[in-house]
Amino acid sequence: MLLFGEFETGRDLGTYYTRQGFTVLRPGQAIDVGTLLAGVPVQLGAGPGEAFFHRWRGRVR
Repeated sequence: MLLFGEFETGRDLGTYYTRQGFTVLRPGQAIDVGTLLAGVPVQLGAGPGEAFFHRWRGRVR
């Protein structure tokens, strides 16, 4: 299972989400979840002025 979300960079929540076990990406970064799940590249990330965070739980194929 993939847990993910985003927050406005001005809120400075990166440290909080990191302490909760999430990986926090820099603004503009994305992760490729499609290749792993379906064999086709699909990028997940946040929009301008936002930071994306994610965490895999359980077994990943």
